[in-house]
Amino acid sequence: MTESQATSQPPAAARPGADDEIDLLDYLRVIWRYRRMIVVLCGLAMVATVVLTMLQPRRYQASATIVPPLDVLQRQSSLSGGLGGLGGLGGAMLRGVTSSGSVTSVYVEILQSREVADVLVDRFDLMNVYKRVPTRADARRELGKNTRIETTTDGAVKIAVTDLDPNRCAALATAYVEELDRRNRLLSVGEATSKRVFLENRLKEVEARLSKIDQLPSREARIQEMIYQTLVQECELAKMEEAKSMPTIQVLDRPVPPELGVPRGTVRKGVLAGVAAGMLGVFVAFTREYVVQARRTAPGPHVRAGGPTVAPADST
Repeated sequence: MTESQATSQPPAAARPGADDEIDLLDYLRVIWRYRRMIVVLCGLAMVATVVLTMLQPRRYQASATIVPPLDVLQRQSSLSGGLGGLGGLGGAMLRGVTSSGSVTSVYVEILQSREVADVLVDRFDLMNVYKRVPTRADARRELGKNTRIETTTDGAVKIAVTDLDPNRCAALATAYVEELDRRNRLLSVGEATSKRVFLENRLKEVEARLSKIDQLPSREARIQEMIYQTLVQECELAKMEEAKSMPTIQVLDRPVPPELGVPRGTVRKGVLAGVAAGMLGVFVAFTREYVVQARRTAPGPHVRAGGPTVAPADST
């Protein structure tokens, strides 16, 4: 091979991965060159976050756990059932309700309703407690942010309220339980009243037929008498159910004023702030390095037309 042929041949291909290694080393050099700036940004962000977190007022949380009593479910099933074979249908509905957990879902809907929130806003004067809330809608929204209502797989409902005052957060959680029980009572009484009215109307119809018992066949007259006796018993039971004042929920854990505040998460917030500041510092470092390299490779000298290259005057 002649010398000219050797020089005319293209250079051998670079080793695979060499450019990647060079680029990676360049990136590491840039980070190392601006390491002080990155470390300072991380330190300042962590210190500022920790200080701001520690300056925030401590918050407290009180919680309550409730479940629907079994006897209430059975009573509601018997009230929703009718006469005769409707009792079996009521039992099937009870089994469906118990298995699907729809009762606790109804509890959650009641607790999250606007009417319950309005009662708590007025009762605890939350429009003045929560600052910068000019309207009731803002007060309800702030109460919703401070309240967590969820159901468990075991069919219980948990209510957790957060507030700056430990006594007030416990009182708010207690008020949620009381409002739920009060509204359930209203629903139960309304159901019992509806059944009583239905039975009384049905009883009047049977009484009208029995007034003409002489005109009825003996077999039909006996059936009407049995229906009448059954209706009288059911009507008395409905009146008793309507007059009852039984609790519609069972409280497993009653809310008490907490002794310790909710953890602020100071360390976690500080670490996250440091990581975010470090990423910002790396971005700033690469941006500055790019600007510096762009200035170095840019055509700085000014060329005269037909003349030699003239460098810009040194400002120093």
